[in-house]
Amino acid sequence: MQTIEDRRTRFKALHAERRAFLMPNPYNIGTTRILEGLRFEALATTSAGFAFTHGLKDAEGLITRDMALTHAQTIVGATTLPVSGDMENGFGDSPEEVVETIRGAIDVGLSGCSIEDFSPDPLNPYYEFDLAVERVKAAIDARNRLAPDFVLTARSEAPVRTEENLRETIKRLQAFADAGADCVYAPGLVEKQHIETVLAEVPAPLNVLAGRKHFHLTRKELEDMGVARVSIGSGLARIAFGAFTAAAESLKDSGSFGCFDREEGMEDFDLFMKGRL
Repeated sequence: MQTIEDRRTRFKALHAERRAFLMPNPYNIGTTRILEGLRFEALATTSAGFAFTHGLKDAEGLITRDMALTHAQTIVGATTLPVSGDMENGFGDSPEEVVETIRGAIDVGLSGCSIEDFSPDPLNPYYEFDLAVERVKAAIDARNRLAPDFVLTARSEAPVRTEENLRETIKRLQAFADAGADCVYAPGLVEKQHIETVLAEVPAPLNVLAGRKHFHLTRKELEDMGVARVSIGSGLARIAFGAFTAAAESLKDSGSFGCFDREEGMEDFDLFMKGRL
């Protein structure tokens, strides 16, 4: 039986391999067991997917730290795989509040977590550079004291649409790497050329978000480029909730039941739930 420390050690080693390992994101116990049954190497929580299960939108401050940590603990308890937690902005603006989130993430058995520079203030949606870096430094200091193998991912959330955007993203990711982040992540990175530029200029392992529309780079291409990790974010949750909505609309609008002919995957579902795969 792997201990929590064993999971953290394995998770950290996966990043050093730089082979674009896949880290899909379940949103409840059932989806966690499916992904373990499919033999992925690591998992991560999704703030959006979790919010959807509560009938909430993502990133509106309605999911609290305690809610996120309780959810993360549930996912950790449902699998033997390493689990990284989506801890949003650390559930607070100050470095001290980020430290509380890191402490909680370690306590519930996560193998790592991400902290982003997105602010809930609509007038200033991204933390000023120095504060963003200070928050990451505080998270790293806490990690070093409490669980050195815990993988801290630092996220730069701003969109990457122009060269100026890209330079700001690189500046932040470089600073996060210099502060000691084990992995860096910019969800706005979509274009191959932009990803290659970040890989060339930022020394830390890079996570790329692939669970989105119109993202057509393959895992092999990302591995060849040197990407360390590929996450799916809320992609699987959006597909699941979208299929549910489409089927329910078909029932209501057509009065027929052909939507159930599209049911797939249920042959293995019971086996995943029973832990036989």
